[in-house]
Amino acid sequence: MDVALRQAKLTDSTKTKETSKKSVNVRSVKYESGRTIDIDVADFKGHPLWPILIETARNNPLFAGNAGYAINHIIPEDPKITARELASKLSITVGEALAILEGYESKS
Repeated sequence: MDVALRQAKLTDSTKTKETSKKSVNVRSVKYESGRTIDIDVADFKGHPLWPILIETARNNPLFAGNAGYAINHIIPEDPKITARELASKLSITVGEALAILEGYESKS
């Protein structure tokens, strides 16, 4: 195929373009924030998705720093902190806070 012909296909504005179905902008979909949910960790630990939540949270590049800060500074000051409170203090998701608390409890 000639280079000029390929360029013409790219720049030809008179040609009608085929459009696929309009894709949904994921960020525009409204959902309830997980930070407002009160969570009983005992209910979640038995759920089949629990290991996936822990794996996903621990693979976050910021997880180690957040966990270290929480374990060294936040949890010693308030040992009975909830996942929701921890998430609020660190500006992280409740799932990440659950993973931090899970790691802290398993070390104890």
